[in-house]
Amino acid sequence: MYTEIICIGTELLRGYVDTNSAYISKELADIGIEVNLISNLEDKERILEEFFKKALKRSQIIIITGGLGPTFDDLTRDIMAKVMNLKLVFNKEIMHNIAAHFAKRNLKMPQENEKQAYIIEGAKIIPNLTGTAPGMIIQLKEKDFKSIVIMLPGPPSEMQPMMKKHILPFLKAKYEHKIRKAIIFHTYGLTESVVAEKIRNLVQMEKKLGKLNFGLQAYTSLVDIEISAQGEDEILIDEILLKVKSEIYQCLKDNIYGEKQETLESVAGQLLNKQKLTLAVAESCSGGLIAHKVTDIAGSSVYFKQGVIAYSNEVKINLLGVKEEVLNKFGSVSKEVALSMAQGIKRLAQTDIGLATTGIAGPGGGSLIKPIGLVYVSLASNSREICEEYRFVGKREKIKEQVKNAALNLLRKELMLNRN
Repeated sequence: MYTEIICIGTELLRGYVDTNSAYISKELADIGIEVNLISNLEDKERILEEFFKKALKRSQIIIITGGLGPTFDDLTRDIMAKVMNLKLVFNKEIMHNIAAHFAKRNLKMPQENEKQAYIIEGAKIIPNLTGTAPGMIIQLKEKDFKSIVIMLPGPPSEMQPMMKKHILPFLKAKYEHKIRKAIIFHTYGLTESVVAEKIRNLVQMEKKLGKLNFGLQAYTSLVDIEISAQGEDEILIDEILLKVKSEIYQCLKDNIYGEKQETLESVAGQLLNKQKLTLAVAESCSGGLIAHKVTDIAGSSVYFKQGVIAYSNEVKINLLGVKEEVLNKFGSVSKEVALSMAQGIKRLAQTDIGLATTGIAGPGGGSLIKPIGLVYVSLASNSREICEEYRFVGKREKIKEQVKNAALNLLRKELMLNRN
């Protein structure tokens, strides 16, 4: 079964990121439908017409986003109707819904929006609760075309609810003989190539059996492993994934920090909560990013007490109590200052743990002795004090992201030791 996604919009060919295809392909994979082709097309009649003709001949499932709006460059509906030799039919109910959408906002409906009330004949209408463009499902059974064509609006805020509520249940019911399940492991501290090396034997063995699919995705100092299985026996799939999960943990041990939707900050937060410990952070080079991510977690006020951006030496001295002679002797980017910052914020906020960062994020400020990317992350707890040195690479934003990840992972590791 050949499946393709077509995302329409000239802006997608001018540097704007196509998030629709990533979302749709992930959702389809979760119900056992693999995507074979993803395309971004310009809003031009000739291009769309030629591409739609080819898509209808090669694919059984075609999902199109974009080009359903009211303006002159929204051509998807018209071109697809032309290619399929079907009429556009005015729908009074859709027209009423579009008018109500504007009335609710106390706005006059532009005449151009009437265009959106025309539906390809025979199409199943997918209501749009957040916008004006309805979606459509067209099932073709002609001699030349045997495709299911699904057309959805381009804005993700409109497309995603329609996909979730209508399209996925429709496709799942039609192809319910397939079951796909996946597990995702999040790792820190290993490069993508090292992760691949550590799990190589497991991957090769499972690929010979033909039961599992493996995928790696590298981020800023993080690597995700996705392992999926597909078949008709759900119990067997669960058993296979459970077995491989145990083997993955044996290969990667505590480099795995979480699964599924877990993040470094959510895992650290769970551990703080369970151990009834409190946290405060003092940040220099990370500029408040750690505090921002920690407080992204609902309920973090239980364990997070204070964050300080100690960017200047004056703040380090006056607020955190870093001694001036320590700064003069070792410099603001040093193990000694990082430890003093962690101690200072712990004392200031009266918490169980103090976490601190200091470093050179660039693009200036580096030297041969202390290059750009040199970072110290320290932690002071009730039982001990530790500091780790890092040499990160990349632009300023990337270095800050790596500092945040390193600090949260250091916190996670310390809390894991407490738990054990």
